[in-house]
Amino acid sequence: MKRIRNKILLIITGIILISNLPPVYYFIGEEYHYQNLDASFEFTEEPGTTQSFYMASRRFESFKQRNPKNINQILYRTFTIKPWKFWEWWSMISKGKRFKCKYLNFRNHAE
Repeated sequence: MKRIRNKILLIITGIILISNLPPVYYFIGEEYHYQNLDASFEFTEEPGTTQSFYMASRRFESFKQRNPKNINQILYRTFTIKPWKFWEWWSMISKGKRFKCKYLNFRNHAE
């Protein structure tokens, strides 16, 4: 019984580790969307491309410089954090800045 439990635990651990590797994450990774409050700036981060959070930050800084009178100077994430998606755990750890943006809930904002 103990051997079966250890094998199951080893298989689960292996699946979690493999699913967080960059080549695998390229195919199963999620797109992340960011915007300011009035949606005058929007950016979508796609896995496996140059459209990263770093690029979103740079473009938002450029947007703020070009639009200094725009009162919506905060970058929000429009996606929720889903801790049950174990294939994104490494991304949550290594790219934590993406998840530190304030969350903009469209349902509450639209009302």
